[in-house]
Parts: sequence; structure tokens; C-alpha cells
Amino acid sequence: MKFTVSKQDFFLVLQKVSNVTPIRSTLPILSSILFTVKDNTLKMRSTDLEITMSASCKVIMEEEGAIAIPSKIIKEITSELPDTQLHFHIEDEQVIITTEEGGEYKIMGHPAMEFPTEPIIDDSKVVTLQAEKFKRIVEKTSFAVSRDEMKVALNGVLFQFFENELRAVSTDGHRLVKYTLKEFQGAEDIKDIIIPPKFLNLSVSSLKNVDFVTLRIGSNHVMLELLDTTIYSRIIEERFPDYESVIPAENNKKIFVKIDPLLSAVKRVGIFASKNTRQISLSFSHNSALIKAEDIETASTAKESISLEYKDEDFTIGYNSDYLRELIRHIDGDTVEINLKNSMMAGLFFPTEQLPDEEILFLLMPIRLM
Repeated sequence: MKFTVSKQDFFLVLQKVSNVTPIRSTLPILSSILFTVKDNTLKMRSTDLEITMSASCKVIMEEEGAIAIPSKIIKEITSELPDTQLHFHIEDEQVIITTEEGGEYKIMGHPAMEFPTEPIIDDSKVVTLQAEKFKRIVEKTSFAVSRDEMKVALNGVLFQFFENELRAVSTDGHRLVKYTLKEFQGAEDIKDIIIPPKFLNLSVSSLKNVDFVTLRIGSNHVMLELLDTTIYSRIIEERFPDYESVIPAENNKKIFVKIDPLLSAVKRVGIFASKNTRQISLSFSHNSALIKAEDIETASTAKESISLEYKDEDFTIGYNSDYLRELIRHIDGDTVEINLKNSMMAGLFFPTEQLPDEEILFLLMPIRLM
């Protein structure tokens, strides 16, 4: 196997696919990247067995072949090389890289046959989305996905395809996001699927100069295919909980507040929240709210008052300051509408100005005030 490639082209592809390579794995071969050269094209493929990514670039080929090369060392040496031509010569699992400046680097590779095979998408359904809408869906939902490996069904974003709309829902049991894209066409007879956020975020980062995104959905995998990049992911085959049942329908206390002052106050007061509970309280009265936090261990407290629009009875509710801050940060516009009922019921947060073709709902569970 022999080929020549520019360092810049090589490193751009290497950086991309190495994002999938696991830091630690019980299978040593997964710490490598499969390099395949054929028809003057170099294809790199990496996998953690859940996500698979391949990308390619043009090379000057002398001899085709395939080999798995450890990701860490090939990435480290390539990043330190100047912009130059890299000459690869692979023989008996030894990779020899030479440069025009006289550098020579030898790496032991692994047989290509040891590397996991590429997933097969069978009986696939095709979904096409505007690239900007796809990015927006991922941005608005992926932050609320659960990181608890015991809650497998919540470890991804639920995609639901209806006759005239697409819904994307994520929750970790404390907060929930429901994104609805209206007037959505072209996704008939597709079952609900749960997609891991790693696939979604990798897909978004790979979208360059692309107007539309095409997803192929099979029985076990979902695939995104671009001009020189392909990303596969296993679908999470669990039942997503009935999220509609946790969205309250009778939150009649309506609050309208400017996002920037609210977010700033929550950030500052949250510094004084207990390290264990991260609790802050919001006490609403006529057209104002008092935000407070206390850390008993350090005997420190903080409180701030902000102006808002509220005309109902006084009451107080507690939230995890980190969850509240992150949720507010994902709401567009200048003002947020908050719908509450009491200190025990989930709160609903809406942008006061929604785009014509979408509807976004954010839900946050309160915590019991101590």
C-alpha cells in the first residue's frame, strides 16, 4: 500500500473521524482508524461500535490496500508536521511516513480484517430536512438528554414522524424539550426512533455548505451521507416514556420576563447555591421576583430582585440553578413566557415569539424548598 497526500487534506479528515474513536475500550482495535486506499481515494473509518464515521480525501495512489493505524499517535505526529506532502508506505503492518523535508516516522499498524465491518442499512426510509432546521433541532434538544446509563431510553432524542409535522423530544427526568416542526412532509410510515446525541452533534459539525440533510433510517441504524462523509449510529431500541402525560395542562400563572436580566441573575445567585442541591428559590409577587440562594456549609447567601410582568398571587418555587440557567440559555428572543401552577408542579417555558413553522416547549421540574 503506497500513496501520497497533502498534510492539510489528510489532517482535516483525520480530525473528523478521530472524534468517534473511544478514549478507552475493552477492544484495543477500536483505538485505531481503518485506512483504505483505492482509486486514488483515501477513506478513513472509525467506530466505537455504536457510532461509525467514515470520510475521504483524494491522494496520489501507487498501490491500493488497507490497514488499521492507532489513532492517538497518527494524530499527534500529523498535527506537528508542517504543510507538506506525506508519503505513506505500508508493508507487513508497518506504516512508514516520510516527508519532503527528510522526516521519517514508523508506526506499527494492525491487519484491516481485525477492524469491525461497516454497518448495513436495510429497508431504509429516507427523511430530508433543511440543514438549518436540522441544526436547530439538535441545538434545542440535545442538551436535555440524560447522561444516566441506567436510563437507556432517555439517552437519546426521540424523533416522531406525523403526517404534517416532525417532533423531537428529549428529557432527563428533570427537564424536557419538545420541538415541533410544522408543515413537514415526506416521512410517511416511519416508526418513532431514538437517536443518540453523539450522532446528532457529529452530523451537525460535518455540515459545511449544505442546504439539505438526508437521513436514511433502517431497522437498527440511522445514517447521514454527505459528499465525502458518512455517519452511522445504532438506534436506541427502547420505549420512550409517555412525555405528554408529564406536560401540565393547567398552569394558569403566567409570567413574562426579559431573558438577559433573568439569566444574569440566575448565574450570579447560583454561585451561592448549595453544592449538593444547587437549589435557588424564586419568589414571585406583583411584577417582580426575588431570587435567593443559600449555602449552609459556607454560610454564604445571595439575593437579587428583577422586574417582570406578573399579576397573580404571591408564591415561591425552587429550581436547580444549573438546570434553570441552561434551559433559559436555549430560549430564543428577548422575553420568555413562564407558565406555573404551584411550587410542586412542573413549569413550562416558551419563547414569546416562535417561528411560524415551529413550536418549542421547555419543561423544568421544581425541587422541594429546604
